Amino acid sequence: MIVVLMGIQGCGKGTQAKLLAKHYSWQHINLGGLFRKEIAKNTKKGNEIKHYIDNGNLVPDEIVYHTIEKVLGGKKRGFIFDGFPRTLAQAHYLVENHNINKVIFFDLEDDIARARMDARRVCSNCNRDYNILSKPPKKEGICDDCGHELIRRTDDSLEGINQRINLFHEQTKPLCDFFKERGLLFVVNANQGIQEINDQVRGVLDLIKE
Repeated sequence: MIVVLMGIQGCGKGTQAKLLAKHYSWQHINLGGLFRKEIAKNTKKGNEIKHYIDNGNLVPDEIVYHTIEKVLGGKKRGFIFDGFPRTLAQAHYLVENHNINKVIFFDLEDDIARARMDARRVCSNCNRDYNILSKPPKKEGICDDCGHELIRRTDDSLEGINQRINLFHEQTKPLCDFFKERGLLFVVNANQGIQEINDQVRGVLDLIKE
């Protein structure tokens, strides 16, 4: 099984990906997370990736493909793609090189997505994610796990958020038609509770697995 989760940043696809990966024992492939790991290594490629992300731009396809294939590595198991593909070229690459079972699109209004992204925080030490609206720490500004300060990611500046929203509408949302034409698309309202969304998505995926 290979499932793709799509949607504007802040729509909750990362949360759903983790829940689905745990339920089905699949591997969650989060492109943004893979990029952040590379950046943390302070390699030449990591610095190049950081430059694109900090400026609110998409990472070039050749870097994306190399990162994805390195993780897949010929493994035969279930995969959940989160944050990939983001362009039509990437969608073509994916369907031409891998058998996709379903694409879930999490539909969310821009204003709600913007507010959610603006509320995101990450631990400066252990990188645990928080959201001061939906998943706040027990003590304001402090990580529950290690006690270090919570910070805003560089790409979560207001300018960066607006740039990503614009890029999403220009380059990623058109992929809905691409996958719909191939009978792969399922749309879910992302402005619902986490469990309600998860139940709907699992209902669709369970039918495919049968």
